This record gives sequence, C-alpha cells and structure tokens, in this order.
Amino acid sequence: MVGFKQPISEFIWNKKYRGKDDKDLESYWMRIAKVLSRGEKNKEVWEKRFYNLLEDFKFLPGGRIQAGTDPHKKNVTLFNCFAASRIDDSIEGILQVAKESAITQKMGGGIGFNFSTIRPRGEIIKTIQSEASGPVSFMYIYDAVCQTIQSAGNRRGAQMGMLIVNHPDIEEFITAKEGTHGNKPLTNFNLSVQITDEFMHAVKNDLDFELKFNNKVYKKIKARDLWEKIVRHTYDWAEPGIFNIDIANYYNNLYFIPEEEILLTNPCGEISLPYQGSCLLGSFNLTQYIINPFKESAKFDFEKFEKDLPIALRMLDNVIDISKYPLEIYEKKEKISRRIGMGITGYGDALVMLGIRYGSSKALKFTEEFMKKMRDGIYRASVELAKEKSPFPYIEDNTEYRKKFVEGNFVKQLPKDIKDDILKYGIRNAFLLAIAPTGTISILANNISSGLEPIFSNEYTRKIKLANGGETEETVMDYAYKEWRDSFGDKPLPEYWATVQDLTVDDHLNTQAVFQKYIDLSISKTINIPEDYPYEDFKKVYEKAYDLGLKGVTTFRPGKIKGILSEKKKEKEEKPKTIITDKILSRPSVLHGTTYKLKTPKAKYAFYVTINDYELPDGRCVPFEIFINTKNTEHQSWITALTRVMSAVFRKVEDPSFLLEELWIYEPNGGYFDKDGEYIPSIVAGI
Repeated sequence: MVGFKQPISEFIWNKKYRGKDDKDLESYWMRIAKVLSRGEKNKEVWEKRFYNLLEDFKFLPGGRIQAGTDPHKKNVTLFNCFAASRIDDSIEGILQVAKESAITQKMGGGIGFNFSTIRPRGEIIKTIQSEASGPVSFMYIYDAVCQTIQSAGNRRGAQMGMLIVNHPDIEEFITAKEGTHGNKPLTNFNLSVQITDEFMHAVKNDLDFELKFNNKVYKKIKARDLWEKIVRHTYDWAEPGIFNIDIANYYNNLYFIPEEEILLTNPCGEISLPYQGSCLLGSFNLTQYIINPFKESAKFDFEKFEKDLPIALRMLDNVIDISKYPLEIYEKKEKISRRIGMGITGYGDALVMLGIRYGSSKALKFTEEFMKKMRDGIYRASVELAKEKSPFPYIEDNTEYRKKFVEGNFVKQLPKDIKDDILKYGIRNAFLLAIAPTGTISILANNISSGLEPIFSNEYTRKIKLANGGETEETVMDYAYKEWRDSFGDKPLPEYWATVQDLTVDDHLNTQAVFQKYIDLSISKTINIPEDYPYEDFKKVYEKAYDLGLKGVTTFRPGKIKGILSEKKKEKEEKPKTIITDKILSRPSVLHGTTYKLKTPKAKYAFYVTINDYELPDGRCVPFEIFINTKNTEHQSWITALTRVMSAVFRKVEDPSFLLEELWIYEPNGGYFDKDGEYIPSIVAGI
C-alpha cells in the first residue's frame, strides 16, 4: 500500500478529509467505499471493488465526497458545486437567489451565477420611478453572503459570476474586481464574460456591436474596442475569464430540452450547467497506471484503466442517490439528468514518467489515444449501467428523445455500436466527462500535478493556513520529481522534463484543445503567461483559443495583481519600525484605564476587559496591561495566559497594534454578531 510520502499530504488529510473515526488510510478508504456502496444489491462485492479503486489514490472522488461521507457530518452535500436559479429582475428575485446561495454554501457547495437577467444601471424602474443600480451592484450582496458564510467557519467560499457580452453593463463588469466604481473590489468571485459567435464575428470583421437588454438597444460600440477592454484587463489582472456560451450549447447533449440550456458554469468552469444544475466530480490519478516509470519500457496500463472505468462510474452515480442536497430544486434537476464529471489528474507527472514532454507532438498523440479510450469506455459503462438500473429519466421511456440524444454534436462522434446501444437500452447519465482543477485532493495524493496541468514546479515552498488564522511554510516536492530523486539520486533530469516555466503558450492551448474534443462538459485549465509576454501576442492567445473551439479559457500573468502585493509590501517597509524598549517598564502604583463589557452568545456570562494605560514622558498614553474578569470558569486558564502575554507585549513593544491582526482568530464552530451587527469570529477576536 502507498502511504503518505510527504508531510504536506498528511497535513491536508488531517485538515480537510480525515473523518472522526478514520484511524489510518485503510479505514479512510473503507469508510468512503462503505458509504458509496449503500443501496447496491451486492453491497459487499461493490464495497470491496470501490475500496480497491480508492486504495493508493488510484481514483480520487471529489473533495466533498471524501469529506462528506464521514458519518459524523450530518448536514453536508457530496456535490462540489451548483448553478444558481435564474435571477429574476426584481429585489425579491435577487434576494431569493442570495438566500439560496447562502443555504448552498452553508452545506459546503460552491455556486455559479448568471447576472445577465438583471436590468442595466440607469434603467428606470417604473413602479417606483427610480433608476436601477445594475447587476454589478447586486453582486456585492452575493459577495457579502459568501464572506459571511466563510467567516462562520465553513470552507472557503467559491463563486462564479458571469455576464453575457452584449449586456449594457459589460464594461463595468469587466473591471468589477478592480474596485474602480466607488466600491470595494469583489473578493469572493471568479468572473467570466460569456462570449458569443456573433460577438467574435464582429471582432474579426471590425463591426459595430449592440449592447442590449430585453431586445432594447442601449448602446452601439466597436466590437474590437470591447474585446480590447476584456483582453487588456485580463492581461493586467488575470480576470475576467472567457466562456464561449455558443460552443457550450453546440455540444450540449440535452440541446433538445429548453430547461437544459447551458447558461453558466460552476466556480472553476469545468462543468457547464443549466440553471439549478449540479457538479459531481471524480478524477483518475494517471500516475498509478504507469508501468516501469522513467524507463525506456515505460507504458500506460490501458487494460487496467479501462477495467476501472465502470467501477468509478458506478461509484459516482451512487452519489447522486445518497447525497443530501442544499435545495430540493438541485436534487430534482440532478436526478432527471444524472450529470457527472469524470476526469483525470496527475497528467503532467504521468507524461514525465512515460518519458514525454508536455505539449509535444508525442504528448498530444498519447492524449488523443488516451482520451478516446476514456470517452468511449465511460459511455459504454453508462449504457451497461442503464441496462441494470434504468436510463436517466429524460430518455427512459422516450424513443424520440433517444434519437435526438445520439444526434447531438458530441454524442454523434461516438462509435456506432455505442450509439446503437443507446437507442436500444438508453444511457444512465446525460453527461459524463469534465476535467477539474483537483487542488487539495492532488496534494492529498502525494502532491501529484493537478488536473491536466503540467508540473508546476519540481520543488517549492507552499504557504499553509493554520487554524488560528496564521500561516506557515512547508517545502514540498512534486510527486514525479520525488519519485525520480528517490530512484536516481542527483542524476540530472532528462530533456523531456518540463515544468510550467519551460512551456510555451501553444503547449497549453494545444493540450487543452485535444482534451476538449473528448469532453462533453468542460475543462478547468490555467494558461500561464510570462510577465514580460508582449501584449499583442497575448491577444492572439484568446483568438487562437476561440479558433480551436475551446469552451473556456483562463490565463494568469503576474501583472498588476503582483504589483499591488509588491506595493503593499513596500508601503509596510516604509512605516516606522516598531520600537522595542531596553527593559520592561516598572509598574506605577496607580494607573488609569477603561473597562469594557463583552457579552457574547458563545459564553454564559459576560467578560469584563480592563486596559490600563501608561503615560510616556512626551505625554502620549500607551496600553500597559490588560485584565479580564468573568464568571466563565471554563475559560479561566487561557484567559490568564492571554492577558499575561498581551501585557508583556504592551510593556515591551511601543506599537502593539499587530495583536489586532494576530488575535483575529476563527473558531471552527463559528463566531457571533455583536450588538452593532458586526460579525466576530471568536471570543478572542472580540477581546
């Protein structure tokens, strides 16, 4: 059995995924297998098969599945993300979806929004004879909801905000995270512009383009000017991303059902969704299918992989029936289409283990072969599952819908025998394939490369957030790099070994394009751009992405975002340094101070916080000591320790204001709201 090979992997397991009763990895995998085999007629058989697939991190169910199958977690969902309802253009409609998003995020789900249905800024609201404030203004409500849920002790919020490119407020939306409209930047959103074929045609032909809402034209602009604004802002700020809504619907397997129109995506963009759609994820760890890694005889074990596909499909399909859903509308939508997103991770590591350079013609040829086998294998497995358990409800008893399904632009590319079987038996799942940014589950699996990304870096320092809000740094090694060093010591890396820094933009684009051909949903992929990359060349990245038929494209170039961080650092360095006194001041017999009453629902009795001041020779008063009195005896030990340490800091450091940040601690069980309505994440933070 493969255990943890790096401390950071075990750290992630303990912090995010380990259940209360999980003694080791074996009991962890068994816990997941047991839960996901519920409802099977031959439960013990499938429990064993699921365990064997999970063992050694061969298959990685989505993070919500790994964490949420802990029986001690009662009110969580096993789905990673959801698509919001349609936002009706009224204050009631806007607040209703905000309420739904709060419930969704409270249960651990990220959420995507399409704000295109909200009337533009300046439009007259006839019922109250007032001007509308536009979709961007209401995004701050959703931003605040996400921040509040996060502050209450839940996982970091994840949100996607989208706006169609012809909306009259599109220019304001493009710069929304910059905070240039009199508001604070939106900090809890990924942003993406929905482009259309009509718009790109206008860009290519230098035509005028209409910005309109409800068929009313508000403004005519040059399409190239708007395109320039989108791309320029992305060059500087790494957002917004771009999502081609027309291509997504062209390849929509349920194109013939109006309620299933693709209108938005989940927060990372790998699942294209209708309103109220759900995001169910799982990824094969490709490194565990490499035979004789780093040797001339290295090869991918297709036979084993194809045998494992039906097991993984069944595992994820079972999640649909056993999971809790934040809202009934999500459950109804999911169970009628049974949409899943099966993907891969460890692709960059797998390539170097096979002796192949990322983005090379050899890599693209391997990817083509691999993804065709995966696509056909997973569709065949879904047909077989439909024979046993019934097809997804839309086509279960509808011969006409089955015909339309196999005539869809994606499904019609499948081999004839699969299409014939769909017509005869149906298929269990309407959608089957997506490639997610596997994030922490890749670190859990001994820090394999994420999703279809290349190796980020062979060895690097990673910041880890601690429970008290602070950070520490951990040096980690990429999985394949560690395997190489363990096997070959200091032997130089071969020429085919490539990390992000070694690759061209075309290496990224061409790789994503090959994957996209075989993916019925979408892909989350970041194209890394060097900081000194010429802007005119950068524009061509997005033009080529469109020409390649990519549904979504996201780039990252260290631009103004990096600049802001640098400026903040510089500003901090220019502040007067904290003066440390030579010795602790002796206490006068009399000091004057202030006592505050702190009442919190986190404790039965109030806390009385007294801060006494010391007058310096120049007349300034500085805090000298702190006392806390309370009848809450269960808190007495840490209160005594806290006040002694704080008092020592007061007497030693001239400017102790850094304590405000250091002691702003989040309690795992959530904080409380004070009398002024401000959210306080813990008793210590209140003090």
